[in-house]
Amino acid sequence: MKRTSFVLLVISILTTTIPSHVATENLPISANLQESQKNCSYSIEIETTCAASADTKGHVSVRFSDSSGNLIIVKPLKNPKLLYAPKGFRKHGTGSYGGFGRCSVDMFEASGPCMQGVCSLYFKKVGSDDWRPGWVKVLHKVGDGHLVPVSYVFYFRIFVPGNVWYGFDYCHSKERFMPHVASFGSD
Repeated sequence: MKRTSFVLLVISILTTTIPSHVATENLPISANLQESQKNCSYSIEIETTCAASADTKGHVSVRFSDSSGNLIIVKPLKNPKLLYAPKGFRKHGTGSYGGFGRCSVDMFEASGPCMQGVCSLYFKKVGSDDWRPGWVKVLHKVGDGHLVPVSYVFYFRIFVPGNVWYGFDYCHSKERFMPHVASFGSD
């Protein structure tokens, strides 16, 4: 009886200490996402915080995946669509906007295997300046052009170290609630 009570107590503690938003079965799923599709279109929304020196002119790459092993890598992110900028925002220089401006939200496009729930996301920044993303989320473009969330909102709110993959893996590691450096072989 004592052993059964102890096991139930441990299970109870484990289930209450792991946030429910991390369980992959609770990820938003697009009703229009069909497994028979070979490729899907995604939009990646990325906020850069308002901290001093939060913006970057460096190259930022992203990799995201689901628990089934589907993976998309975009090296580097290009052609941002500026979704939000603070009042009075001015694009610096005469060139086109490269994204990752301080206090801004940018959207980038990607395509790849269809995913039911993005639960792993990493950034890699190459350049000499710092960059501090706030949050990022991945959305699936459905047939009529609407965007449907297929990921959690990944909260960074910390400067990303340079030249390493840095982010979250909620797919396979319930212990990784904080962003961390990861090694992916030849990447």
